[in-house]
Amino acid sequence: EATVFLDMLERHYGKRPLVYTTPDFYWDTALGQLPRTQFWLRSVAAHPSERYPGEGWAFWQYTGTGIVPGIARPVDVNAFAGSPAQWAKWIE
Repeated sequence: EATVFLDMLERHYGKRPLVYTTPDFYWDTALGQLPRTQFWLRSVAAHPSERYPGEGWAFWQYTGTGIVPGIARPVDVNAFAGSPAQWAKWIE
């Protein structure tokens, strides 16, 4: 069902969606089996290589309590798994 949904969104928007997930949901639903899917992995307790062994990732949410100047409350902070050139290509 998830593949059908992602395929529908890709046809409509022209880009395949990025899937955000937590470790429990990832393992409980076998998300790693979704073809052609990039992941935004939440892993605040450890690096994704420990929580999602063998899985690639596009983004990693490494905290939900980050401090960002100009924002009064703690925020999610994320990392992109690539170079500045890869980021420029990714956001096209």
